[in-house]
Amino acid sequence: MTLNEFKQRWLMAFAEGIPKKQLEKYVTSRGNHIWHIFSWKLLPEGSFLTGDDAREAYNCLSHRERETALFIEPFENKHPETFSMEWQKSSAYHLDGRIEIFVMAEDFSWTYIKTHENDWCGPYFYRKK
Repeated sequence: MTLNEFKQRWLMAFAEGIPKKQLEKYVTSRGNHIWHIFSWKLLPEGSFLTGDDAREAYNCLSHRERETALFIEPFENKHPETFSMEWQKSSAYHLDGRIEIFVMAEDFSWTYIKTHENDWCGPYFYRKK
């Protein structure tokens, strides 16, 4: 999966129902990030967690959920079309040391994002219902 394929799949999984115009304006246009679905509150209020609540939700995932998760670091790659998946046993505390990292269930049923904005935007945790 390339970085672009990942972004498309992530948006299909977690931005479902957000109008295309809002996505283009706040999320997919130049200079924006796909996690802006949370910072711009494009999802219903209360449907996702931020800050320490997001960290706690991530830390409460089962060992199996984290072990099989996908880990994507979009800023850490010399080749923008690749990503790493080496953080399976990390807690939210360990992930805080990364510049930016996306963690998703294998089936894209939940996601945890530590953004490059440090506690100004995120981290975010979202589990699809």
